[in-house]
Amino acid sequence: MSFWPSSITLDGVAIALAGVVADVVVHRGRDSVSAEPTADTCQMTFHDVDKAFVDAFDVGQSLVLNVRDGAGPELPRFAGRITDASLDDDELTVIGAGLLSTLRGFEIGASSWPAEAWSARVTRVFTEAGLASLLELHADPTFDPLISARDSATAGTTTLADYLAFLAPMIGALVADKPDGGIVVQAIGARRLEDEVELAPADVAYVPRWEEERPAGNIVTVRYQADQGASVTVQDDASIGRYGERPVTIDTAFQNASDATTRAQTALTRGAYSHWTMPSAPILRGLDLKLGVPVVVSSLPPAAPHDPWTPVVEGWTDTITGDDWTMELALSDPLVSGLALPWDAIPVADLWTTIDQATAWADALTLDDLEAA
Repeated sequence: MSFWPSSITLDGVAIALAGVVADVVVHRGRDSVSAEPTADTCQMTFHDVDKAFVDAFDVGQSLVLNVRDGAGPELPRFAGRITDASLDDDELTVIGAGLLSTLRGFEIGASSWPAEAWSARVTRVFTEAGLASLLELHADPTFDPLISARDSATAGTTTLADYLAFLAPMIGALVADKPDGGIVVQAIGARRLEDEVELAPADVAYVPRWEEERPAGNIVTVRYQADQGASVTVQDDASIGRYGERPVTIDTAFQNASDATTRAQTALTRGAYSHWTMPSAPILRGLDLKLGVPVVVSSLPPAAPHDPWTPVVEGWTDTITGDDWTMELALSDPLVSGLALPWDAIPVADLWTTIDQATAWADALTLDDLEAA
């Protein structure tokens, strides 16, 4: 069975869907691994409506779309508030946006903050905004850098939206709406290859496109301290020789040079060289996926650079028209999330003499990458 819309509620009251014909488009998450926090949106277009149906909708109402897989439990697919509505003859279009779209209205930073771990700072700002109960935080168990103290007398107040836009890129975190109305903040180092979900080849509409672009950066500068007054820079000379200089700067409020160096080295390791990756995949039905999980795409053509391939889900677009539900997955390179080949995936039969000693472990995304020529 596949998911299908089961109910729509306005301010907690279900609207009558019997005989209703509608098209639905839901945007979830972000389009790429480097995108800023982006609110979920839901556009519903209802056809052949009457005045009573139109009168039920008002800007500012809460809007929840629920789905169900056959006789399974009802699950939220979108939760937010109506921001726009339009009526063209008897066709009503309603647009909703998730909680993330409202975060500029939450002022924080009126009091000074102590030096604390990145994850503790995330919790602090949501608590100050009164949204702690809506936060789902996934911290990196191996890298939770110390953030410098913040003096409210000199820094002044800010908004939760602006501070998250500064805080997230420090460690490459995903910040997104949840389908139940909460917000997820996921450090990129919290992702795990063992959480992978296999996509059935029959669910993929057509062969996804591969792309190879110039590397993200081979000269990485990380600014740190409360005012970004100090910095560390690392570079890969071999990459510079191949691609030319590709400088990138990451602004942080890290207190320690060691954390800044770790961030710089990680970004350099994951972004100094180009290789083929898959930016998107078209899916033929509604699936229950989570942001930040790897998906396994297999049964690819002989010319494919890798088969199978395990990109990471950054977001997706649900499109429901008539009796069809399709998903367009926004995918990212697993190396950017540090999801190289795990040690326990190496067959025991493989000997060290078969391993290409010139291949860095971070570049070993498949077994083929480790094989000596």
